[in-house]
Formats: sequence, structure tokens, C-alpha cells
Amino acid sequence: MQQNTVKAIPRPTSGSRAAKRMRRDGAVPGIVYGRGFGAPLPIALDARDLRVALHGHGSSTVLNLEIKGRPATPVMVQDRQHDVVSKRLIHIDLHVISLTEVVEAKVPLVAVGAAPGVKEGGILDFILREVAIKALPTDIPDSIEIDVSGLNMFDSVHAKDLKPPAGVTIDEDPDEMIVSVLPPSKAEEPVVAPAGAVVAEPELVGEKKPAEEGAAE
Repeated sequence: MQQNTVKAIPRPTSGSRAAKRMRRDGAVPGIVYGRGFGAPLPIALDARDLRVALHGHGSSTVLNLEIKGRPATPVMVQDRQHDVVSKRLIHIDLHVISLTEVVEAKVPLVAVGAAPGVKEGGILDFILREVAIKALPTDIPDSIEIDVSGLNMFDSVHAKDLKPPAGVTIDEDPDEMIVSVLPPSKAEEPVVAPAGAVVAEPELVGEKKPAEEGAAE
């Protein structure tokens, strides 16, 4: 996995009002913690640079963090918060890591090939879009491919069927289903009345039947 560099500055103020002002100025509030930091350090990162660095990567992304006044530090994205409506990144947590120690991460899954079951009208149904792995930070792939070219209707791929690159271990239950080919759901068919059946017309509210009118007089 390529390590993108992001720059940050210590954030002297905290609180929702300061965070909103920071976002208006084109920055994303965040926090970094871990080895080398006595206490979690509030930081501010450039929103555009961060968006570019995170684009196309899974939820566990390794970054090279440059904080003003400190040496560059490898970090992993621990948590992201997005605005519910705009989906814009509004906060990020970064955890300091060692490039020589195995870490846990989640990597996107990408289907390759054309499944015969889909050609027959089936639907490729993903149960998992990301897969948990263990690897050195430098070995974490941007994604893991799933070959679906042999999947017929009702066939499936499980975690044990995945083929990760060298140095990467799948950290899922081997029998965990990843993707399957399902038949298309049948459209609800209209109900047709039997031949010769009389279809009752709806009675309007307040409208009386002839028998009721005679009884009422």
C-alpha cells in the first residue's frame, strides 16, 4: 500500500464551535495518539489533501503524518466521521504504528471476471464489501480481488477461497460467505379473477342499497 503524506498542525482549541470554524476554513479536525505521544494530540489537517490521500483506500489506511515541529510519523486511520447529509469528512482519528509490526486492517473487495450466473439473469450479491486482514503496514493492499468468473446460479465464495497477496493473512472465519449469485426476485404477479366470476364494485361511503332505502322510508 502506498503511503500518502498528509500535513497537520497542532490544534490549540477544541469544542464544537472551534471545529465548525476550522471546517469553514478548509481544515478537518482530528486527533493522533499512540507511541511517541504522551497524550492524544488534537490536530488540524488540510481537507483537500486528506481527501486525496484517502481516496480509493479502505477504512484502514496508512498515512505518513507530518506535524509541524515533529518528525514524520507513520499512522493508520482508526476512525472517520462523516456528515450524515453531505457525507463530507468532519473528523478523523489517527493511531501511530510501527512499520515493522503486524497490524489489523480492513481492505475493500473487488470482483473481477464475468459470472455465468449473472449472464443467466442472476444477481451478484456481496455479503461483505471489506475483509479483515493482518499484515505489516507496508504489505497492506489497496484491495483484494475476487475471481467470480466461475460462479453459476447459487454458487458462492467464502473467506477461505480468497487469495491475498504475499504477507497478508485473511482474518475472517474461513466459512464466512463473501459473495454469491442469487436468482432475480420475481415481480409480484397481478391477481386475475377466475373466468365468469363477478367482481363486486366498491360501495361509496354514504350510498345506500335499494333494500336499505326501502327499509328507511
